Amino acid sequence: MNRTVRNQRTKQLRAIIYIRVSTAREDMKSPEQQLAICRAYLTQKGIAEVDVVRDLDLSGSDFAKRKISQIIDRIRAGEADAIVVWEYSRFGRTLIGSLFYIKELQEAGGDLLSATQDIDASTAAGRYMRDQFLRLAEYQLDQIRDSWRSTHQRRLNKGLPHGGQPRFGYLRCPGCQRSEENPARYVCQNKCEGLLVHDPVRGPALAKAYRRFVDGDTLYAIARDAWEEGVTSLRGSRMTADQWRVVMDSGFAAGYLRSVGQGPKPTNSRPDSYPIWYDGAHDALISQATWDSYVELRLRQADAFTREREPKWSCTSMVRCGESDDNENLCLRIMRTAGGNSRGGTMVRAFRCAHSENHASGKTVNIRAARVDALVLDWIRKNAQGVETVQDRLDQREEIEVSRTRIVELERSIKTLLQRKQRINEGYEAGLNDLETAKARMVVADTEVREKKADLKRLMQQLASVEPPSKEKFSGLAEVWDSATPAERRKALRKVIRYVIVTPPRGGEKVSSMRIVPLWEPDIVPAHKRSKGVSVA
Repeated sequence: MNRTVRNQRTKQLRAIIYIRVSTAREDMKSPEQQLAICRAYLTQKGIAEVDVVRDLDLSGSDFAKRKISQIIDRIRAGEADAIVVWEYSRFGRTLIGSLFYIKELQEAGGDLLSATQDIDASTAAGRYMRDQFLRLAEYQLDQIRDSWRSTHQRRLNKGLPHGGQPRFGYLRCPGCQRSEENPARYVCQNKCEGLLVHDPVRGPALAKAYRRFVDGDTLYAIARDAWEEGVTSLRGSRMTADQWRVVMDSGFAAGYLRSVGQGPKPTNSRPDSYPIWYDGAHDALISQATWDSYVELRLRQADAFTREREPKWSCTSMVRCGESDDNENLCLRIMRTAGGNSRGGTMVRAFRCAHSENHASGKTVNIRAARVDALVLDWIRKNAQGVETVQDRLDQREEIEVSRTRIVELERSIKTLLQRKQRINEGYEAGLNDLETAKARMVVADTEVREKKADLKRLMQQLASVEPPSKEKFSGLAEVWDSATPAERRKALRKVIRYVIVTPPRGGEKVSSMRIVPLWEPDIVPAHKRSKGVSVA
């Protein structure tokens, strides 16, 4: 016990009881049991109870999400002298993390006391015993994690999600009922083994959301309309655009289960953040083609969906900066709309690149939004008349042949990698490699296969969409342009335009120039840089 606490022995000590449980298990000490034991300890030691702080359903390895720092702040403010726990594992299940916060607690003038492991940590022997208890807690955590990993892997091998809870768009089968012996578990009369079935309300709503997104609708609009139609989350609350994004990114509705294996947990929900995908045993809500289209469009998104709103301009998120840096690499960042000067009482809005520090000229590239709309409309009308279509097709022939050659090379590489995976398996079975070595080599091979398949898919889609839309479609778009809302225009434009590249004035020019890159021309922004729009060669 530190000096500050010893000096306070002359007056009654004050303690905050800290209760923590992670998940409900048959062998766990309930919050009520922990509280009773801690209060009995306080009574025995003559320590006054100041407060009870609970962290429920939180792991002992994660200090950031728990209230430990808040309790230490209260002790530093003089509200209490110590933290009392049922046992040291309640404070933390990692030795390094626990010792870090114990030191912070002691520097704040407090101490950590255990009701069931009552030792004097002010002595070397006491600190050694306390650290041994913390090491034991970390060892138990590792055992729990190993057990969970084995359980999760067994479920994944069966095509079942790692947890038995319902997913959005799905429900437990009608035969599943809570166990009388353990209400946290379910038993099924149909012996479904946890297989989920379609939710008659949320399932069709989720499938509709995928179709709308692929057709160009924003998640903001999808979330708004779903709420108006009475579709709620599993808890009955309104779902935000961000929540819809997380649900759709999971791929569960496409019949998949995803995993990171032994790797770290991704910081976002994007499909490309998860390296391992399994075929689920549940029935899909959407087709493979819809899922592929969703993933392609999702990875092209420039911003997180939490910032999505109804677009105010027809070309929102489609205008990119064509200025160069000192190495003659194009900026290609997305240009955002910003407030402009008032002309005759009318506010002028402009697309502007906010990364002038990367431009060789050091100047900001901007262009009026109304001028972009006018250029796009003129381009649509020219295509409606069939202008330049024949020449465009002639210019594409050489690029098409290059793409076809690249497709043959990728198919050959994928075949070679699949053969390598087979040899890795054979080497492990023959005892030539240990399990860890085989796993490491398999992860590398799987990563290369996924990357090459993604490149192959992109090239195939480019070849499939090389033909421009008919001039009748452009005519229809030109006819409804004036009556359409910006969101409706943008939805239609995203089916024909990839980007609008804005280049600053050159030489004696006074205004910026623009070039439209249609979808049937090659994408000039690499796939792994589209979301950030960083400089490319």
